[in-house]
Amino acid sequence: MTDKDKSFQLQKPFPASDIEFRVQSCGISNNRPWAMVLAYVQARAIQKRLDEVFGWDGWTDEYRATDGNMICRLGVKTEHGWIYKENGASETQVEAFKGGISAAFKRVAASGYGIGRYLYDLTESFAECTVEKPKNMSGWNKAKTKDGKFLYWKTPTLPKWALPSEDDSSKNILIAKWKTLKYPEEKFNEWYQSQTEKGVNSEQMESYLTKKLMEMQEGA
Repeated sequence: MTDKDKSFQLQKPFPASDIEFRVQSCGISNNRPWAMVLAYVQARAIQKRLDEVFGWDGWTDEYRATDGNMICRLGVKTEHGWIYKENGASETQVEAFKGGISAAFKRVAASGYGIGRYLYDLTESFAECTVEKPKNMSGWNKAKTKDGKFLYWKTPTLPKWALPSEDDSSKNILIAKWKTLKYPEEKFNEWYQSQTEKGVNSEQMESYLTKKLMEMQEGA
């Protein structure tokens, strides 16, 4: 892939399962609960994206602590050599050191390379809330207000533009099959691009990998 292709791949939306919402602030006013939430890409999803685009040996992260803040230096290997970007975050109240590392990593990934930056464009920041515990907690979360009261908020649904396209979903299926076959992960993009250039569509690629899986299972 060219550097332009890599930049495009880095900035593509993530599946909803890779996004987590956190309460920025919450409260209960006139017996009406409210919660302002923000969306973040999970650190492991960012690491996976970097592996897919640059290969496991094509990126590196370093950390240093400065006055209670954690600074992350994230480097990637490009056509013109290594480049590095930095950003930082304060240590969190829970698991301060580990939380600071994760937050700094996510921040430099977004500010330096555009990974997950599209989430900044989400305009709906208030979640559906209730003070009564839902009978079915699936999709619901519990939060504590500053005055010690509890409320429940529902994980927001991401808009269509903030989710992978159908083509990306098909590619994720191919990646899963590729990994099941224990093929080298760093070779997937090369294989996918070569098949695309030959005019092979996603359905045909999936059929090929499924056949290989069946052969592997029969030979086990």
